[in-house]
Amino acid sequence: MIKYAVNSSFINLKDFSLSLPDTFNHIGKVIQDHRNVIKKITNEHGSFVVKDYKGMYFFNRLGYSLFSLSKAQKSYRNSEFLNKHGIKTPQHIAWIDCYNYGLLQRSFFVSALQPFETFKQFLARTPIGHPQRNLLYDNFLAFIIKLHTIGIYHDDFSITNVLVIPSENGFEFSLVDLNRMSYRKSPFRKSLQNFNKLEIPTEELYKLISGYAKNQGQSAEEAIKMFLADSAKAQAFRRNRRALRRYTLTPLENLVRKLRNKEPKK
Repeated sequence: MIKYAVNSSFINLKDFSLSLPDTFNHIGKVIQDHRNVIKKITNEHGSFVVKDYKGMYFFNRLGYSLFSLSKAQKSYRNSEFLNKHGIKTPQHIAWIDCYNYGLLQRSFFVSALQPFETFKQFLARTPIGHPQRNLLYDNFLAFIIKLHTIGIYHDDFSITNVLVIPSENGFEFSLVDLNRMSYRKSPFRKSLQNFNKLEIPTEELYKLISGYAKNQGQSAEEAIKMFLADSAKAQAFRRNRRALRRYTLTPLENLVRKLRNKEPKK
């Protein structure tokens, strides 16, 4: 069984979108292939990015099937929200969820292609101290403040999930990988943790945090101390969670996988 939605502005892509469960493995150019697969696919209608959320644990599948929107649906919904609030993100086109016996098996999110480099790629080719790099950070700080003022909290806010768009006055930014977002105006200390996944040089990270603190009327020195303390706690929590999963959910998921794949006795 398939559930889906197609943006009314892209209704001509309905057939293409609904064909993805059968065609995705055989078309397009792979951009990323980890637990999930991202491809650039070009056809007579243009170029698109399609993400296949196939890398789900059994209990994730169960949760998405019974209690929660799929990652593709969340990405579509969040893209719709961002576009309505003036935050750039690749235009949402469709989401498609594939079920077998009521259990989510694969989930696709289709968006328009934005041919811009990531924040990470820009930093890799622009030396520290370069005027363009400094301008990038100034514009990026303003972008973060705008997001938080609106009440947008990207829970996977990393330099690979931000596209850099050159403009007349410097740089604008576009958000990607949208399935983990929330809408809330967070207190200052919580907002600082949105910098936690920005893998940039320490000096530049502290400069960003200091600029953010000053904008919020807070002490830059105290903000950095709070950020480091909370980041250490978050890292310890993630380590403990991985260890807990390794000894609890993972064995159960492996057992379920073996039972599902076990061939019937003749």
